[in-house]
Amino acid sequence: MADPLPVTVFFGTQGTDGSRVLDRILQKPDELRIAAIVPRRGKKRKGLRQNVSVLPTTERLVRLGQGCACCTVRGDLMAKIKRLAEEKKTDHIVIQAGAHTDLEPLTKTFTVAGESGEVLSDVANIETIVVVVDAGSFINTLASNSARPLIERIELANVIVLEGCGDLATEESDRVNAAMSALNPEARIEMADDERFTLHASREEGSGGSGPASGSSVERFSYQARRPFHPARLHALLGDPLEGVIRVQGSFWVASQPDLAGSMDIAGASRSISCGGMWWASVPAEKRPDNPDFQQYLKNIWHPEFGDRFQDLMFVGVNLDEEALNTGLEQCLLTAEELADRESWQGMEDPFDWPEA
Repeated sequence: MADPLPVTVFFGTQGTDGSRVLDRILQKPDELRIAAIVPRRGKKRKGLRQNVSVLPTTERLVRLGQGCACCTVRGDLMAKIKRLAEEKKTDHIVIQAGAHTDLEPLTKTFTVAGESGEVLSDVANIETIVVVVDAGSFINTLASNSARPLIERIELANVIVLEGCGDLATEESDRVNAAMSALNPEARIEMADDERFTLHASREEGSGGSGPASGSSVERFSYQARRPFHPARLHALLGDPLEGVIRVQGSFWVASQPDLAGSMDIAGASRSISCGGMWWASVPAEKRPDNPDFQQYLKNIWHPEFGDRFQDLMFVGVNLDEEALNTGLEQCLLTAEELADRESWQGMEDPFDWPEA
């Protein structure tokens, strides 16, 4: 059986659809036979080399398996890629996905089994995800409601291509580069105008990518504690701008809701605080899983007073003040007096809008 065809996905983001970067790559001399699957209503490609074929497509979502949302895939891509694999006239597939393309159905297209049980990854597999970012609008986007999709694409990427860095002041360009390194330290960062950037280069690890910019400090700060947060103090802390912070993820607990595990997901200006379920300490022992791995996990994490409840938050940012952030979080924890007065916990002011677990 032949090896699966390698697939490179180009994602656009707020301010750019990535067409300029993709066109430059498709116009460069290369021995690979490329099939580029692009949006049907996108710009027309000109000056492409002879061994590049362009297949326009219109997004078509289909539900496989039992028809549940988790099995929704891109039917248009599935059909075209299967045909390309059968024809055996292609060495590499490139998919252009716009800024508003839903990531989940696209990636699941390669992993969800079809009606006859076949999986697309048997014949073609995503090898590289390239995300093209408009450097000029990046900082403003972080402060808008569009921050989450932008950050999620950056976190998913193997390669990040920055457009327009040359038009920025050095300080701002450094800040953009540092933010990319903070959000995805494993990805290579390329400049859109770098002539060395080719389809081959996008597949090679460590080939010419830039690291964190000079003058900007990339920070990844992990905060852990066993004591509960006071809900009102934590809510107030999160209500103020967290200087330098661009990403927060993790679980936490507040004294007013000791049964519920809070889930924190902050991406730029987009903030989601929700219930992530119940702590195992709130579940009767006879209803907990009895497999050895789970029991060992509980043994490792269990606290004699709080069970498995604990604060576990990861902060990512640029030039953030770790000491000030840690101090702010520590001040949100219950004091010794509050901790001792358990009867007062339920009556604490709780501004969080908790859904039912």
